[in-house]
Amino acid sequence: MPETELKLLIVDNADDARTVREMIESTAGPRFHIETAETLVSALNVLARHSFDVVLMELVLTDSQGLATFETIQRHSHGVPIVIHTGMANEIQALTAVERGAQDYLMKGKPGCQALVRVLQYSVARGHRVAEFGKPENVEAKAIGFLAAKGGVGATTLASHFSVELARQSGAKVLLIDLDLSARSASFLFKTDSRYSVMDAATNLHRLDGDFWGRIVAHTPYGPDLLQGPGAVGPADPLSGERVRHVLRFARALYSFIVVDLGRAGPLLFRLLEEIGEIYLVTTGGMLEMYETSRILQRLASLGFTQNKVRLLLNRVSGPSFVTKSAIEKALGRPACWTLPDTSSELDSAYTSGNFFSQTPALRRQCELLVTRSLGAEENAPVIQPPLWSSAMESLQRLFSSVVGGSRESVKSASGR
Repeated sequence: MPETELKLLIVDNADDARTVREMIESTAGPRFHIETAETLVSALNVLARHSFDVVLMELVLTDSQGLATFETIQRHSHGVPIVIHTGMANEIQALTAVERGAQDYLMKGKPGCQALVRVLQYSVARGHRVAEFGKPENVEAKAIGFLAAKGGVGATTLASHFSVELARQSGAKVLLIDLDLSARSASFLFKTDSRYSVMDAATNLHRLDGDFWGRIVAHTPYGPDLLQGPGAVGPADPLSGERVRHVLRFARALYSFIVVDLGRAGPLLFRLLEEIGEIYLVTTGGMLEMYETSRILQRLASLGFTQNKVRLLLNRVSGPSFVTKSAIEKALGRPACWTLPDTSSELDSAYTSGNFFSQTPALRRQCELLVTRSLGAEENAPVIQPPLWSSAMESLQRLFSSVVGGSRESVKSASGR
């Protein structure tokens, strides 16, 4: 790519974008590497993957209209200069757009080829000047995911405790995002009863600003903010992974840490992997849980989600068992980042008392240590090379056979007595 080539994103319908491309390419001057997007969501996707020198955009798209379109692109473009190029003749809107940070407001059909290129050049130059002397870029929040190997393994409970302890230890702003489509477990634990959920944020990307966010997020008395799952409000359609990605990207500018309750592995999870720094995969010692855990680890590895980003949490481990921690680790080819004891009786008492976070000292202590490690300590556990899928299945089968065999021997001993 030549040094003089500038990277331009055109956000417009296909026909108008083609016309603009032809105008620019027919003009002498700097060369432009041009990419296009026809919708707001596709534009946000492109901005998430690539950097640009300037954006040229229409205000009326199929999924967003008006100044809200500009403001959404502006929030996700990280200071890239934006030129509005629209068919909407509205002087008040033009003035408002410039006051809110647009480099220029051009009517389609008015500027000639040379004038359009000059506007883009000047916008890039002004943008570089502002970047040179402007405020330092904000550090984005670290996103931590909790993924359940199977329903009922306690991932929501751990994600909730982890977020509370993370807020306490760090003293920073923490957000918990619940992505459960059917249940309202996190809302129950945090005693929230908001009318809004992550679905409202995902379907209103064009309205997503500080004021709107303040209305839809629940400010809990335990430290973290909570963006409820759709299931907390009522039956919901499947979430758009692309839209949730941009909700997460928006929230990262507002918080120091984001904890995401990912629920079970599915299409939504794989859309969000790029945005999640590390994942705690929660499982138990049950055979079905082990089988699902192995499948998830295999899938994450195939997607390039490296081993040091996936941390295995063994939950509800209770004393001596045929299925030991070391046997599980060997079968999965993965060391456990943390092993949590069975605190079922403690949790039952907490549910009964209605003071979930204050009545679970054993679980809270475990999450305190886990957060301490997450914030600073490096993982010192030996790295076990992950087995191939066939080897993992053989290991699990041997583990299962040993459990069944051990159980039979126990029965024989008991009958002999």
